[in-house]
Amino acid sequence: MVKEEKKQIVETLSKEIAAAKVVAVVDLHTLPASLLHSLRKEIKGKGKVIITKTTLLNRALVKAKKDQLAKYVVGEKALLISDLDPFMLYKKARGNPLKVYAKPGQVAPYDIIVPAGETMLPPGPVLSELKQAGVDARIQAGKIAVGKDSTVAKKGAKITDIIAKALQKLDIKPFELNVSIPAAVEDDVLYTEEVLHVDEKEFLASIQKMHLGAYQLSMEIGYATKSNIKDLLTKAYRNSRTIGIEKDIAVPELMEELLKKASRQASALNFKVG
Repeated sequence: MVKEEKKQIVETLSKEIAAAKVVAVVDLHTLPASLLHSLRKEIKGKGKVIITKTTLLNRALVKAKKDQLAKYVVGEKALLISDLDPFMLYKKARGNPLKVYAKPGQVAPYDIIVPAGETMLPPGPVLSELKQAGVDARIQAGKIAVGKDSTVAKKGAKITDIIAKALQKLDIKPFELNVSIPAAVEDDVLYTEEVLHVDEKEFLASIQKMHLGAYQLSMEIGYATKSNIKDLLTKAYRNSRTIGIEKDIAVPELMEELLKKASRQASALNFKVG
């Protein structure tokens, strides 16, 4: 690539980067072509993947004043420019993970269980291979079947060669490959992958817990809001009735309860006198 051509590429890229709402780094190392294709499809019309020499990408970042990303553009990297916010972009980019077979030496991300049921495997040497891997394998109706759910690897355990082969023969893919976005920038604010990776269920549960705590506190101290005013009024009404009955405050709303209270007290007194 001649010098003038490189300058032109940097000039064009820098303009695209400067005009983008969000610029993110994509790790291409070990990223399958199918995932890259899926990424492009997912952000079509909302973003663009830029792949070229990292030296040119870094020059373009510096020229576009996005040089805080430069330290992440090392090795096999690409840039992703988009008009989506960083969190939505991250979510979309990782929306279609690729299921893959286990490899020897990998660590089980969870308890890997081979479910009970029929398989399409014919009887043969594979039967003993499955049993060696800890699968409750048996012959049933001319096919290999799994008699009961079999845990072949506990969470955190290393996958052995025997287990990896058994899972592959059973077409069980316990691992996922996904797009990695080490960092993204929006309005000169840098977001690392640790910040972008949000567990939505956990986040929602956290918000619900905080909302409940705030509600309980507001009810306890009597802090009125639009959300709790009805409950506060109900609580105040119940408390005022309780106090009124305890203190024998004669008001129309309490007369029936006060008469019942007086009747109970009179009955108790007659019982003692009798």
